[in-house]
Amino acid sequence: MTAVPEPPHLRAVTSPTPESLAGDGLALAYAALERVRSEHRLHRLSVVVVDPVLGHQVLVVPRGELPASGDDRVGWAAEPPIEEPSTDLELAVALCRTALRVEVPANPVDSTELALRRLEGVEAVAVEGDVIRIQVGASASARVAADALGVVRANLDRTVVVELTRAGGKPAPAPPEASPASSALEVVAVRTAPESGELEVHLRAREVRTIGRASLTRGLVGAAEATLDAWHARPGAPARRVTWARAVETSADGRFVVAVAIEAPAATPGMRHGIGTGPNPVEAAVHATADALTR
Repeated sequence: MTAVPEPPHLRAVTSPTPESLAGDGLALAYAALERVRSEHRLHRLSVVVVDPVLGHQVLVVPRGELPASGDDRVGWAAEPPIEEPSTDLELAVALCRTALRVEVPANPVDSTELALRRLEGVEAVAVEGDVIRIQVGASASARVAADALGVVRANLDRTVVVELTRAGGKPAPAPPEASPASSALEVVAVRTAPESGELEVHLRAREVRTIGRASLTRGLVGAAEATLDAWHARPGAPARRVTWARAVETSADGRFVVAVAIEAPAATPGMRHGIGTGPNPVEAAVHATADALTR
């Protein structure tokens, strides 16, 4: 598969520095949250705000993380839990509400995050190094990916990777002109996390990078399911399901060959087959699924 080069105008951002946290607005809100997290020795702290204009918004520290499961109630959530909220925590929550509603002069990182949060359907934004992670709601339209890239181009001056994930629910229907381009699909990374028993697959379709996960215990089928999970995270991607995944052979140079079958689009019933190779059966199954998705 031919990799699609990063667009020359998609630009990047460095990690927030202590100096960048000394400002007003969003930087001040994050600094207040980080102070509470440090004082209570928390692993993570999230604040949920429901704004009449922005809708459901979640701010998380450490700042490079997206909300975890359960971080969706209005107010705040901490890990480990806090028995009694402190005055500092309540003030930090109030500061988050204000920072989201009032735009003040800010550094490029904060300006980009605020602009992304103003896009319809965006619920959370995390910036870490040269990666911007955006979480959208279940009802977000297919336009949010293109709109997010436009915001990044307008505000930043170095290349970044934009990762898009969904908070849950089915993919939003895509208008005809926004249908995903299967031919642009690229496997960026395949990672295993033995401590959590998960396989993680990173895909790039044009300028949008998405992540999918599945249980390691499901073997080749799990590798295909993780690839489809990343595919489904792209707004407007049509639903697919794994039919089967089988090892075919091992090549002379020690690489594995796997074949995968997935359901075809509803408009053309049947199956789509893909063949992939890799240094191990799992990676071969991931590439085979990506191959099937391009057919």
